[in-house]
Amino acid sequence: MLLHIFVVCDIGCVRDHNEDMVLIGEDIFRDDKRELSFELDEQNKTLFVAVADGMGGHNAGEVASEIVLRKIGERIKTLEEGLTEKELREKISQWVKEIHYYIIEEGNKEIGKKGMGSTLIGALFYGEAAYYINVGDSRLYRFRRGNLLKISRDHSLREMTGNENIASNLIINSFGGGENIFVDFLPIGGKLLTEDILILCSDGLSDMLSDNDIESLLDKGNGIDKLLFEAKNKGGNDNISIVLICIDEI
Repeated sequence: MLLHIFVVCDIGCVRDHNEDMVLIGEDIFRDDKRELSFELDEQNKTLFVAVADGMGGHNAGEVASEIVLRKIGERIKTLEEGLTEKELREKISQWVKEIHYYIIEEGNKEIGKKGMGSTLIGALFYGEAAYYINVGDSRLYRFRRGNLLKISRDHSLREMTGNENIASNLIINSFGGGENIFVDFLPIGGKLLTEDILILCSDGLSDMLSDNDIESLLDKGNGIDKLLFEAKNKGGNDNISIVLICIDEI
């Protein structure tokens, strides 16, 4: 499988620093723009791509998002070949809990980091399959033949209760938030096709642009620059991270 990946991690228009982080393979970064290509074959069967949206006072949010990406990335590198979906789910669930409690412990060591946390949305290419890992309200979409499909669910009070009158930013699940944590680990529905695009983003994009907006911009070609421009044009109230994973060849 050949993947072309386009990434932007931007501070937005309002915040004074960027608490988002992006992981591509083993590379963690923010405040940057990248274009990369990966070929998954017999020698390279695993790739993990993720966005983490940090929360917390001072610089604690960016600390939390970096911890999440670094620690989950390190663990994914240890995955042996041939694991079943159930075995993968058990490992991912255990790792998420370990990282969650680690962030809580780190936050309790310094007053400025107390209460820090982070979301995570990631795409894991493993063997012949593709899965997503979701904690929080960062999102995964699939764009196919002009149609956008939201694949992940937001771990927000609005989405989990179905009450549209509740503010969308009330998250009920995140690293570092509360005593317990859960994770959605599921296949990216159906078989991926050549020319599919997977979109991972922080809520700095999805809060500014509707799904119809995103669909329209992607339908005009590789729209990462258009997506960023429009999100900032509509206020850019939060940090904005966008990853487009373009399936070039199955």
